[in-house]
Amino acid sequence: MAIIICYIYRNEIVNWLQNGEAPLALIFLIAVGFILFPVIPFKIIIGMLGYFYGSLLGALISWLAASVGSVIIYLLVQVFFQKQGRAYLAKFNRLEKLTLTIEDHPFWTIVFARMIPVLPQSLVNVYSALLSIRLLTYAVASAVGKIPAMLVYAYIGQHLFSGVDKILMAIGIYALFLLLTYLIYRRWVQAR
Repeated sequence: MAIIICYIYRNEIVNWLQNGEAPLALIFLIAVGFILFPVIPFKIIIGMLGYFYGSLLGALISWLAASVGSVIIYLLVQVFFQKQGRAYLAKFNRLEKLTLTIEDHPFWTIVFARMIPVLPQSLVNVYSALLSIRLLTYAVASAVGKIPAMLVYAYIGQHLFSGVDKILMAIGIYALFLLLTYLIYRRWVQAR
């Protein structure tokens, strides 16, 4: 239904966003809605917010929405599905080692998981909710881990039509950042 409404009113919505008539609180709520009901990949939403509001404000709105949305999903899964989900996970022996690693070091594992661009973020939300991870640890780690990607995607959105060089630079910086993160993570795992 949301897709149909957005399609029917697409011109009005774009005009509304471009002219700055949309209250930021409403934009934030819409962004949270896209986290809860991912009909469009959120990376596109981040880019759109970067395009309409600039890199920093677009990233901030995206980051706040993604942080709030991920906590809502975490709470819903933990309250309504944790028992069943934990029983389902117990069927897979290979996941037990991963589960123990995450539960032993939840903060850094979630931070690193949030920084991996190919890892579905909904999987991080659900899997974390099924484990014995405190809400505060999950919320802070998720928020910290989301920052780099939000900045990059909002920057790309802002400069989408400015030229390929700025986009390639942002992607290159993000790739270097991911490589550095991976090397730090590997060293951390080896030190344990």
